[in-house]
Amino acid sequence: MVALPFLVQCGGTASLPPSAGKYYKPLYQWVELGPDSSALARAVTKGGICPAASIDSKPVAMRVRAGIDKDGWDVTVCEVDIPPEAVTVSIEGTNLPLLRKSPSRVLVIGDTGCRITDDELQACNNGGAWPFPTVAESAARYKPDLIIHVGDYTYRDSLCPWDNDGCRRSPFGDTWDTWEADLFLPAQKLLSAAPWIFLRGEREHCVLNAKGWFRLLDPFPYSQKCESFTPPYNVVLDTLTLSVLDSTNADDDKFSSVKTSKYAAYINTYERSTTKHRWFLTHRPIWALAQDPDPDVKPNDKLFTLNPTLQTAFMSADWDGLLSKYDMVISGHLHMFDMFSFNEQGTPPQFIIGNGGTLLQPALSGKVQGYRIGLKTLKNVKSISSFGFATIEPAANGWNVTLRDKNGAPVASCAAGSCQ
Repeated sequence: MVALPFLVQCGGTASLPPSAGKYYKPLYQWVELGPDSSALARAVTKGGICPAASIDSKPVAMRVRAGIDKDGWDVTVCEVDIPPEAVTVSIEGTNLPLLRKSPSRVLVIGDTGCRITDDELQACNNGGAWPFPTVAESAARYKPDLIIHVGDYTYRDSLCPWDNDGCRRSPFGDTWDTWEADLFLPAQKLLSAAPWIFLRGEREHCVLNAKGWFRLLDPFPYSQKCESFTPPYNVVLDTLTLSVLDSTNADDDKFSSVKTSKYAAYINTYERSTTKHRWFLTHRPIWALAQDPDPDVKPNDKLFTLNPTLQTAFMSADWDGLLSKYDMVISGHLHMFDMFSFNEQGTPPQFIIGNGGTLLQPALSGKVQGYRIGLKTLKNVKSISSFGFATIEPAANGWNVTLRDKNGAPVASCAAGSCQ
């Protein structure tokens, strides 16, 4: 599917190019993979004029995706479709990476923003307290050929107290300054390292950071109206299909028949894939177990499971059969690294990679093998609470998933549903 210029996804009005304006060099530029294996080159500029782009040495015009407005957005977001047959693409003479085959060096990061709320203050100005800039630098040195961000990009919800040196002068709210501080500036080198797949997290729902998500990262044509559910889609890269689910509104602790029915109907999109390998990508995990950090809670009451919304939606035999064709489920949401495998035959391992920079949650302690998560029973578990990212590479038995620390050093290696 090729995105048409100024097409509106649903509601809202199209963004029209300004008739005049000062030209500025682009601040950031990247390649993004999206629905039906489409590819987009995007750029952010301070001016109202889109930068010059070239595909296979031929000039192409970038269109305005979202223009400048008065509500904290003094930048223009531009984009251009990249044809499937394209060999090279550049913006202002800078070549951008393309990927048309199965990736061999995949990087996964998630939950990367710095948390500033009325109750929690992460020291965004301190690399030890908020290490995402270091994580992003290390991740770029890995030289990936595909990058997956599993969602939750900005956490700066509140004004930093004037007397707090740790987050002094931090921007906050759903503005360009906040998105730049939390994602684009620290990840500047990583943005141009490889094509990206961006997942929408619960931090990008309609009452938090929707404006930034839909302007900057959403892979569909721009809509000024916030969509609670964006459509499911597949990215096919030769022998690998990556199935993307927007689980922003999949409640962790309850479910509704309306939501579960909607998610259950997504099977029609995902069952179209016929590739040898498949990964299922969703910000909120399908099967997850977490530990309450409250020390006053009795030890036997510390563990809780999530997500009944997705578990109920995927409870049918048809979904069980479809998921059995997937090599793994990759998610974020919990601020740690987890690998869960299950006794039930055909259930893919669930990886949680939400340790990119936001305040960490405690790793699971004690023996949890045999614990029930919905209709699944835990077989092998690896839970690590430390900052970093994960890499995935082909192996004789499928894939090697390696947890790396913030400097890129290996911490644990997982294959065939177990970790060392």
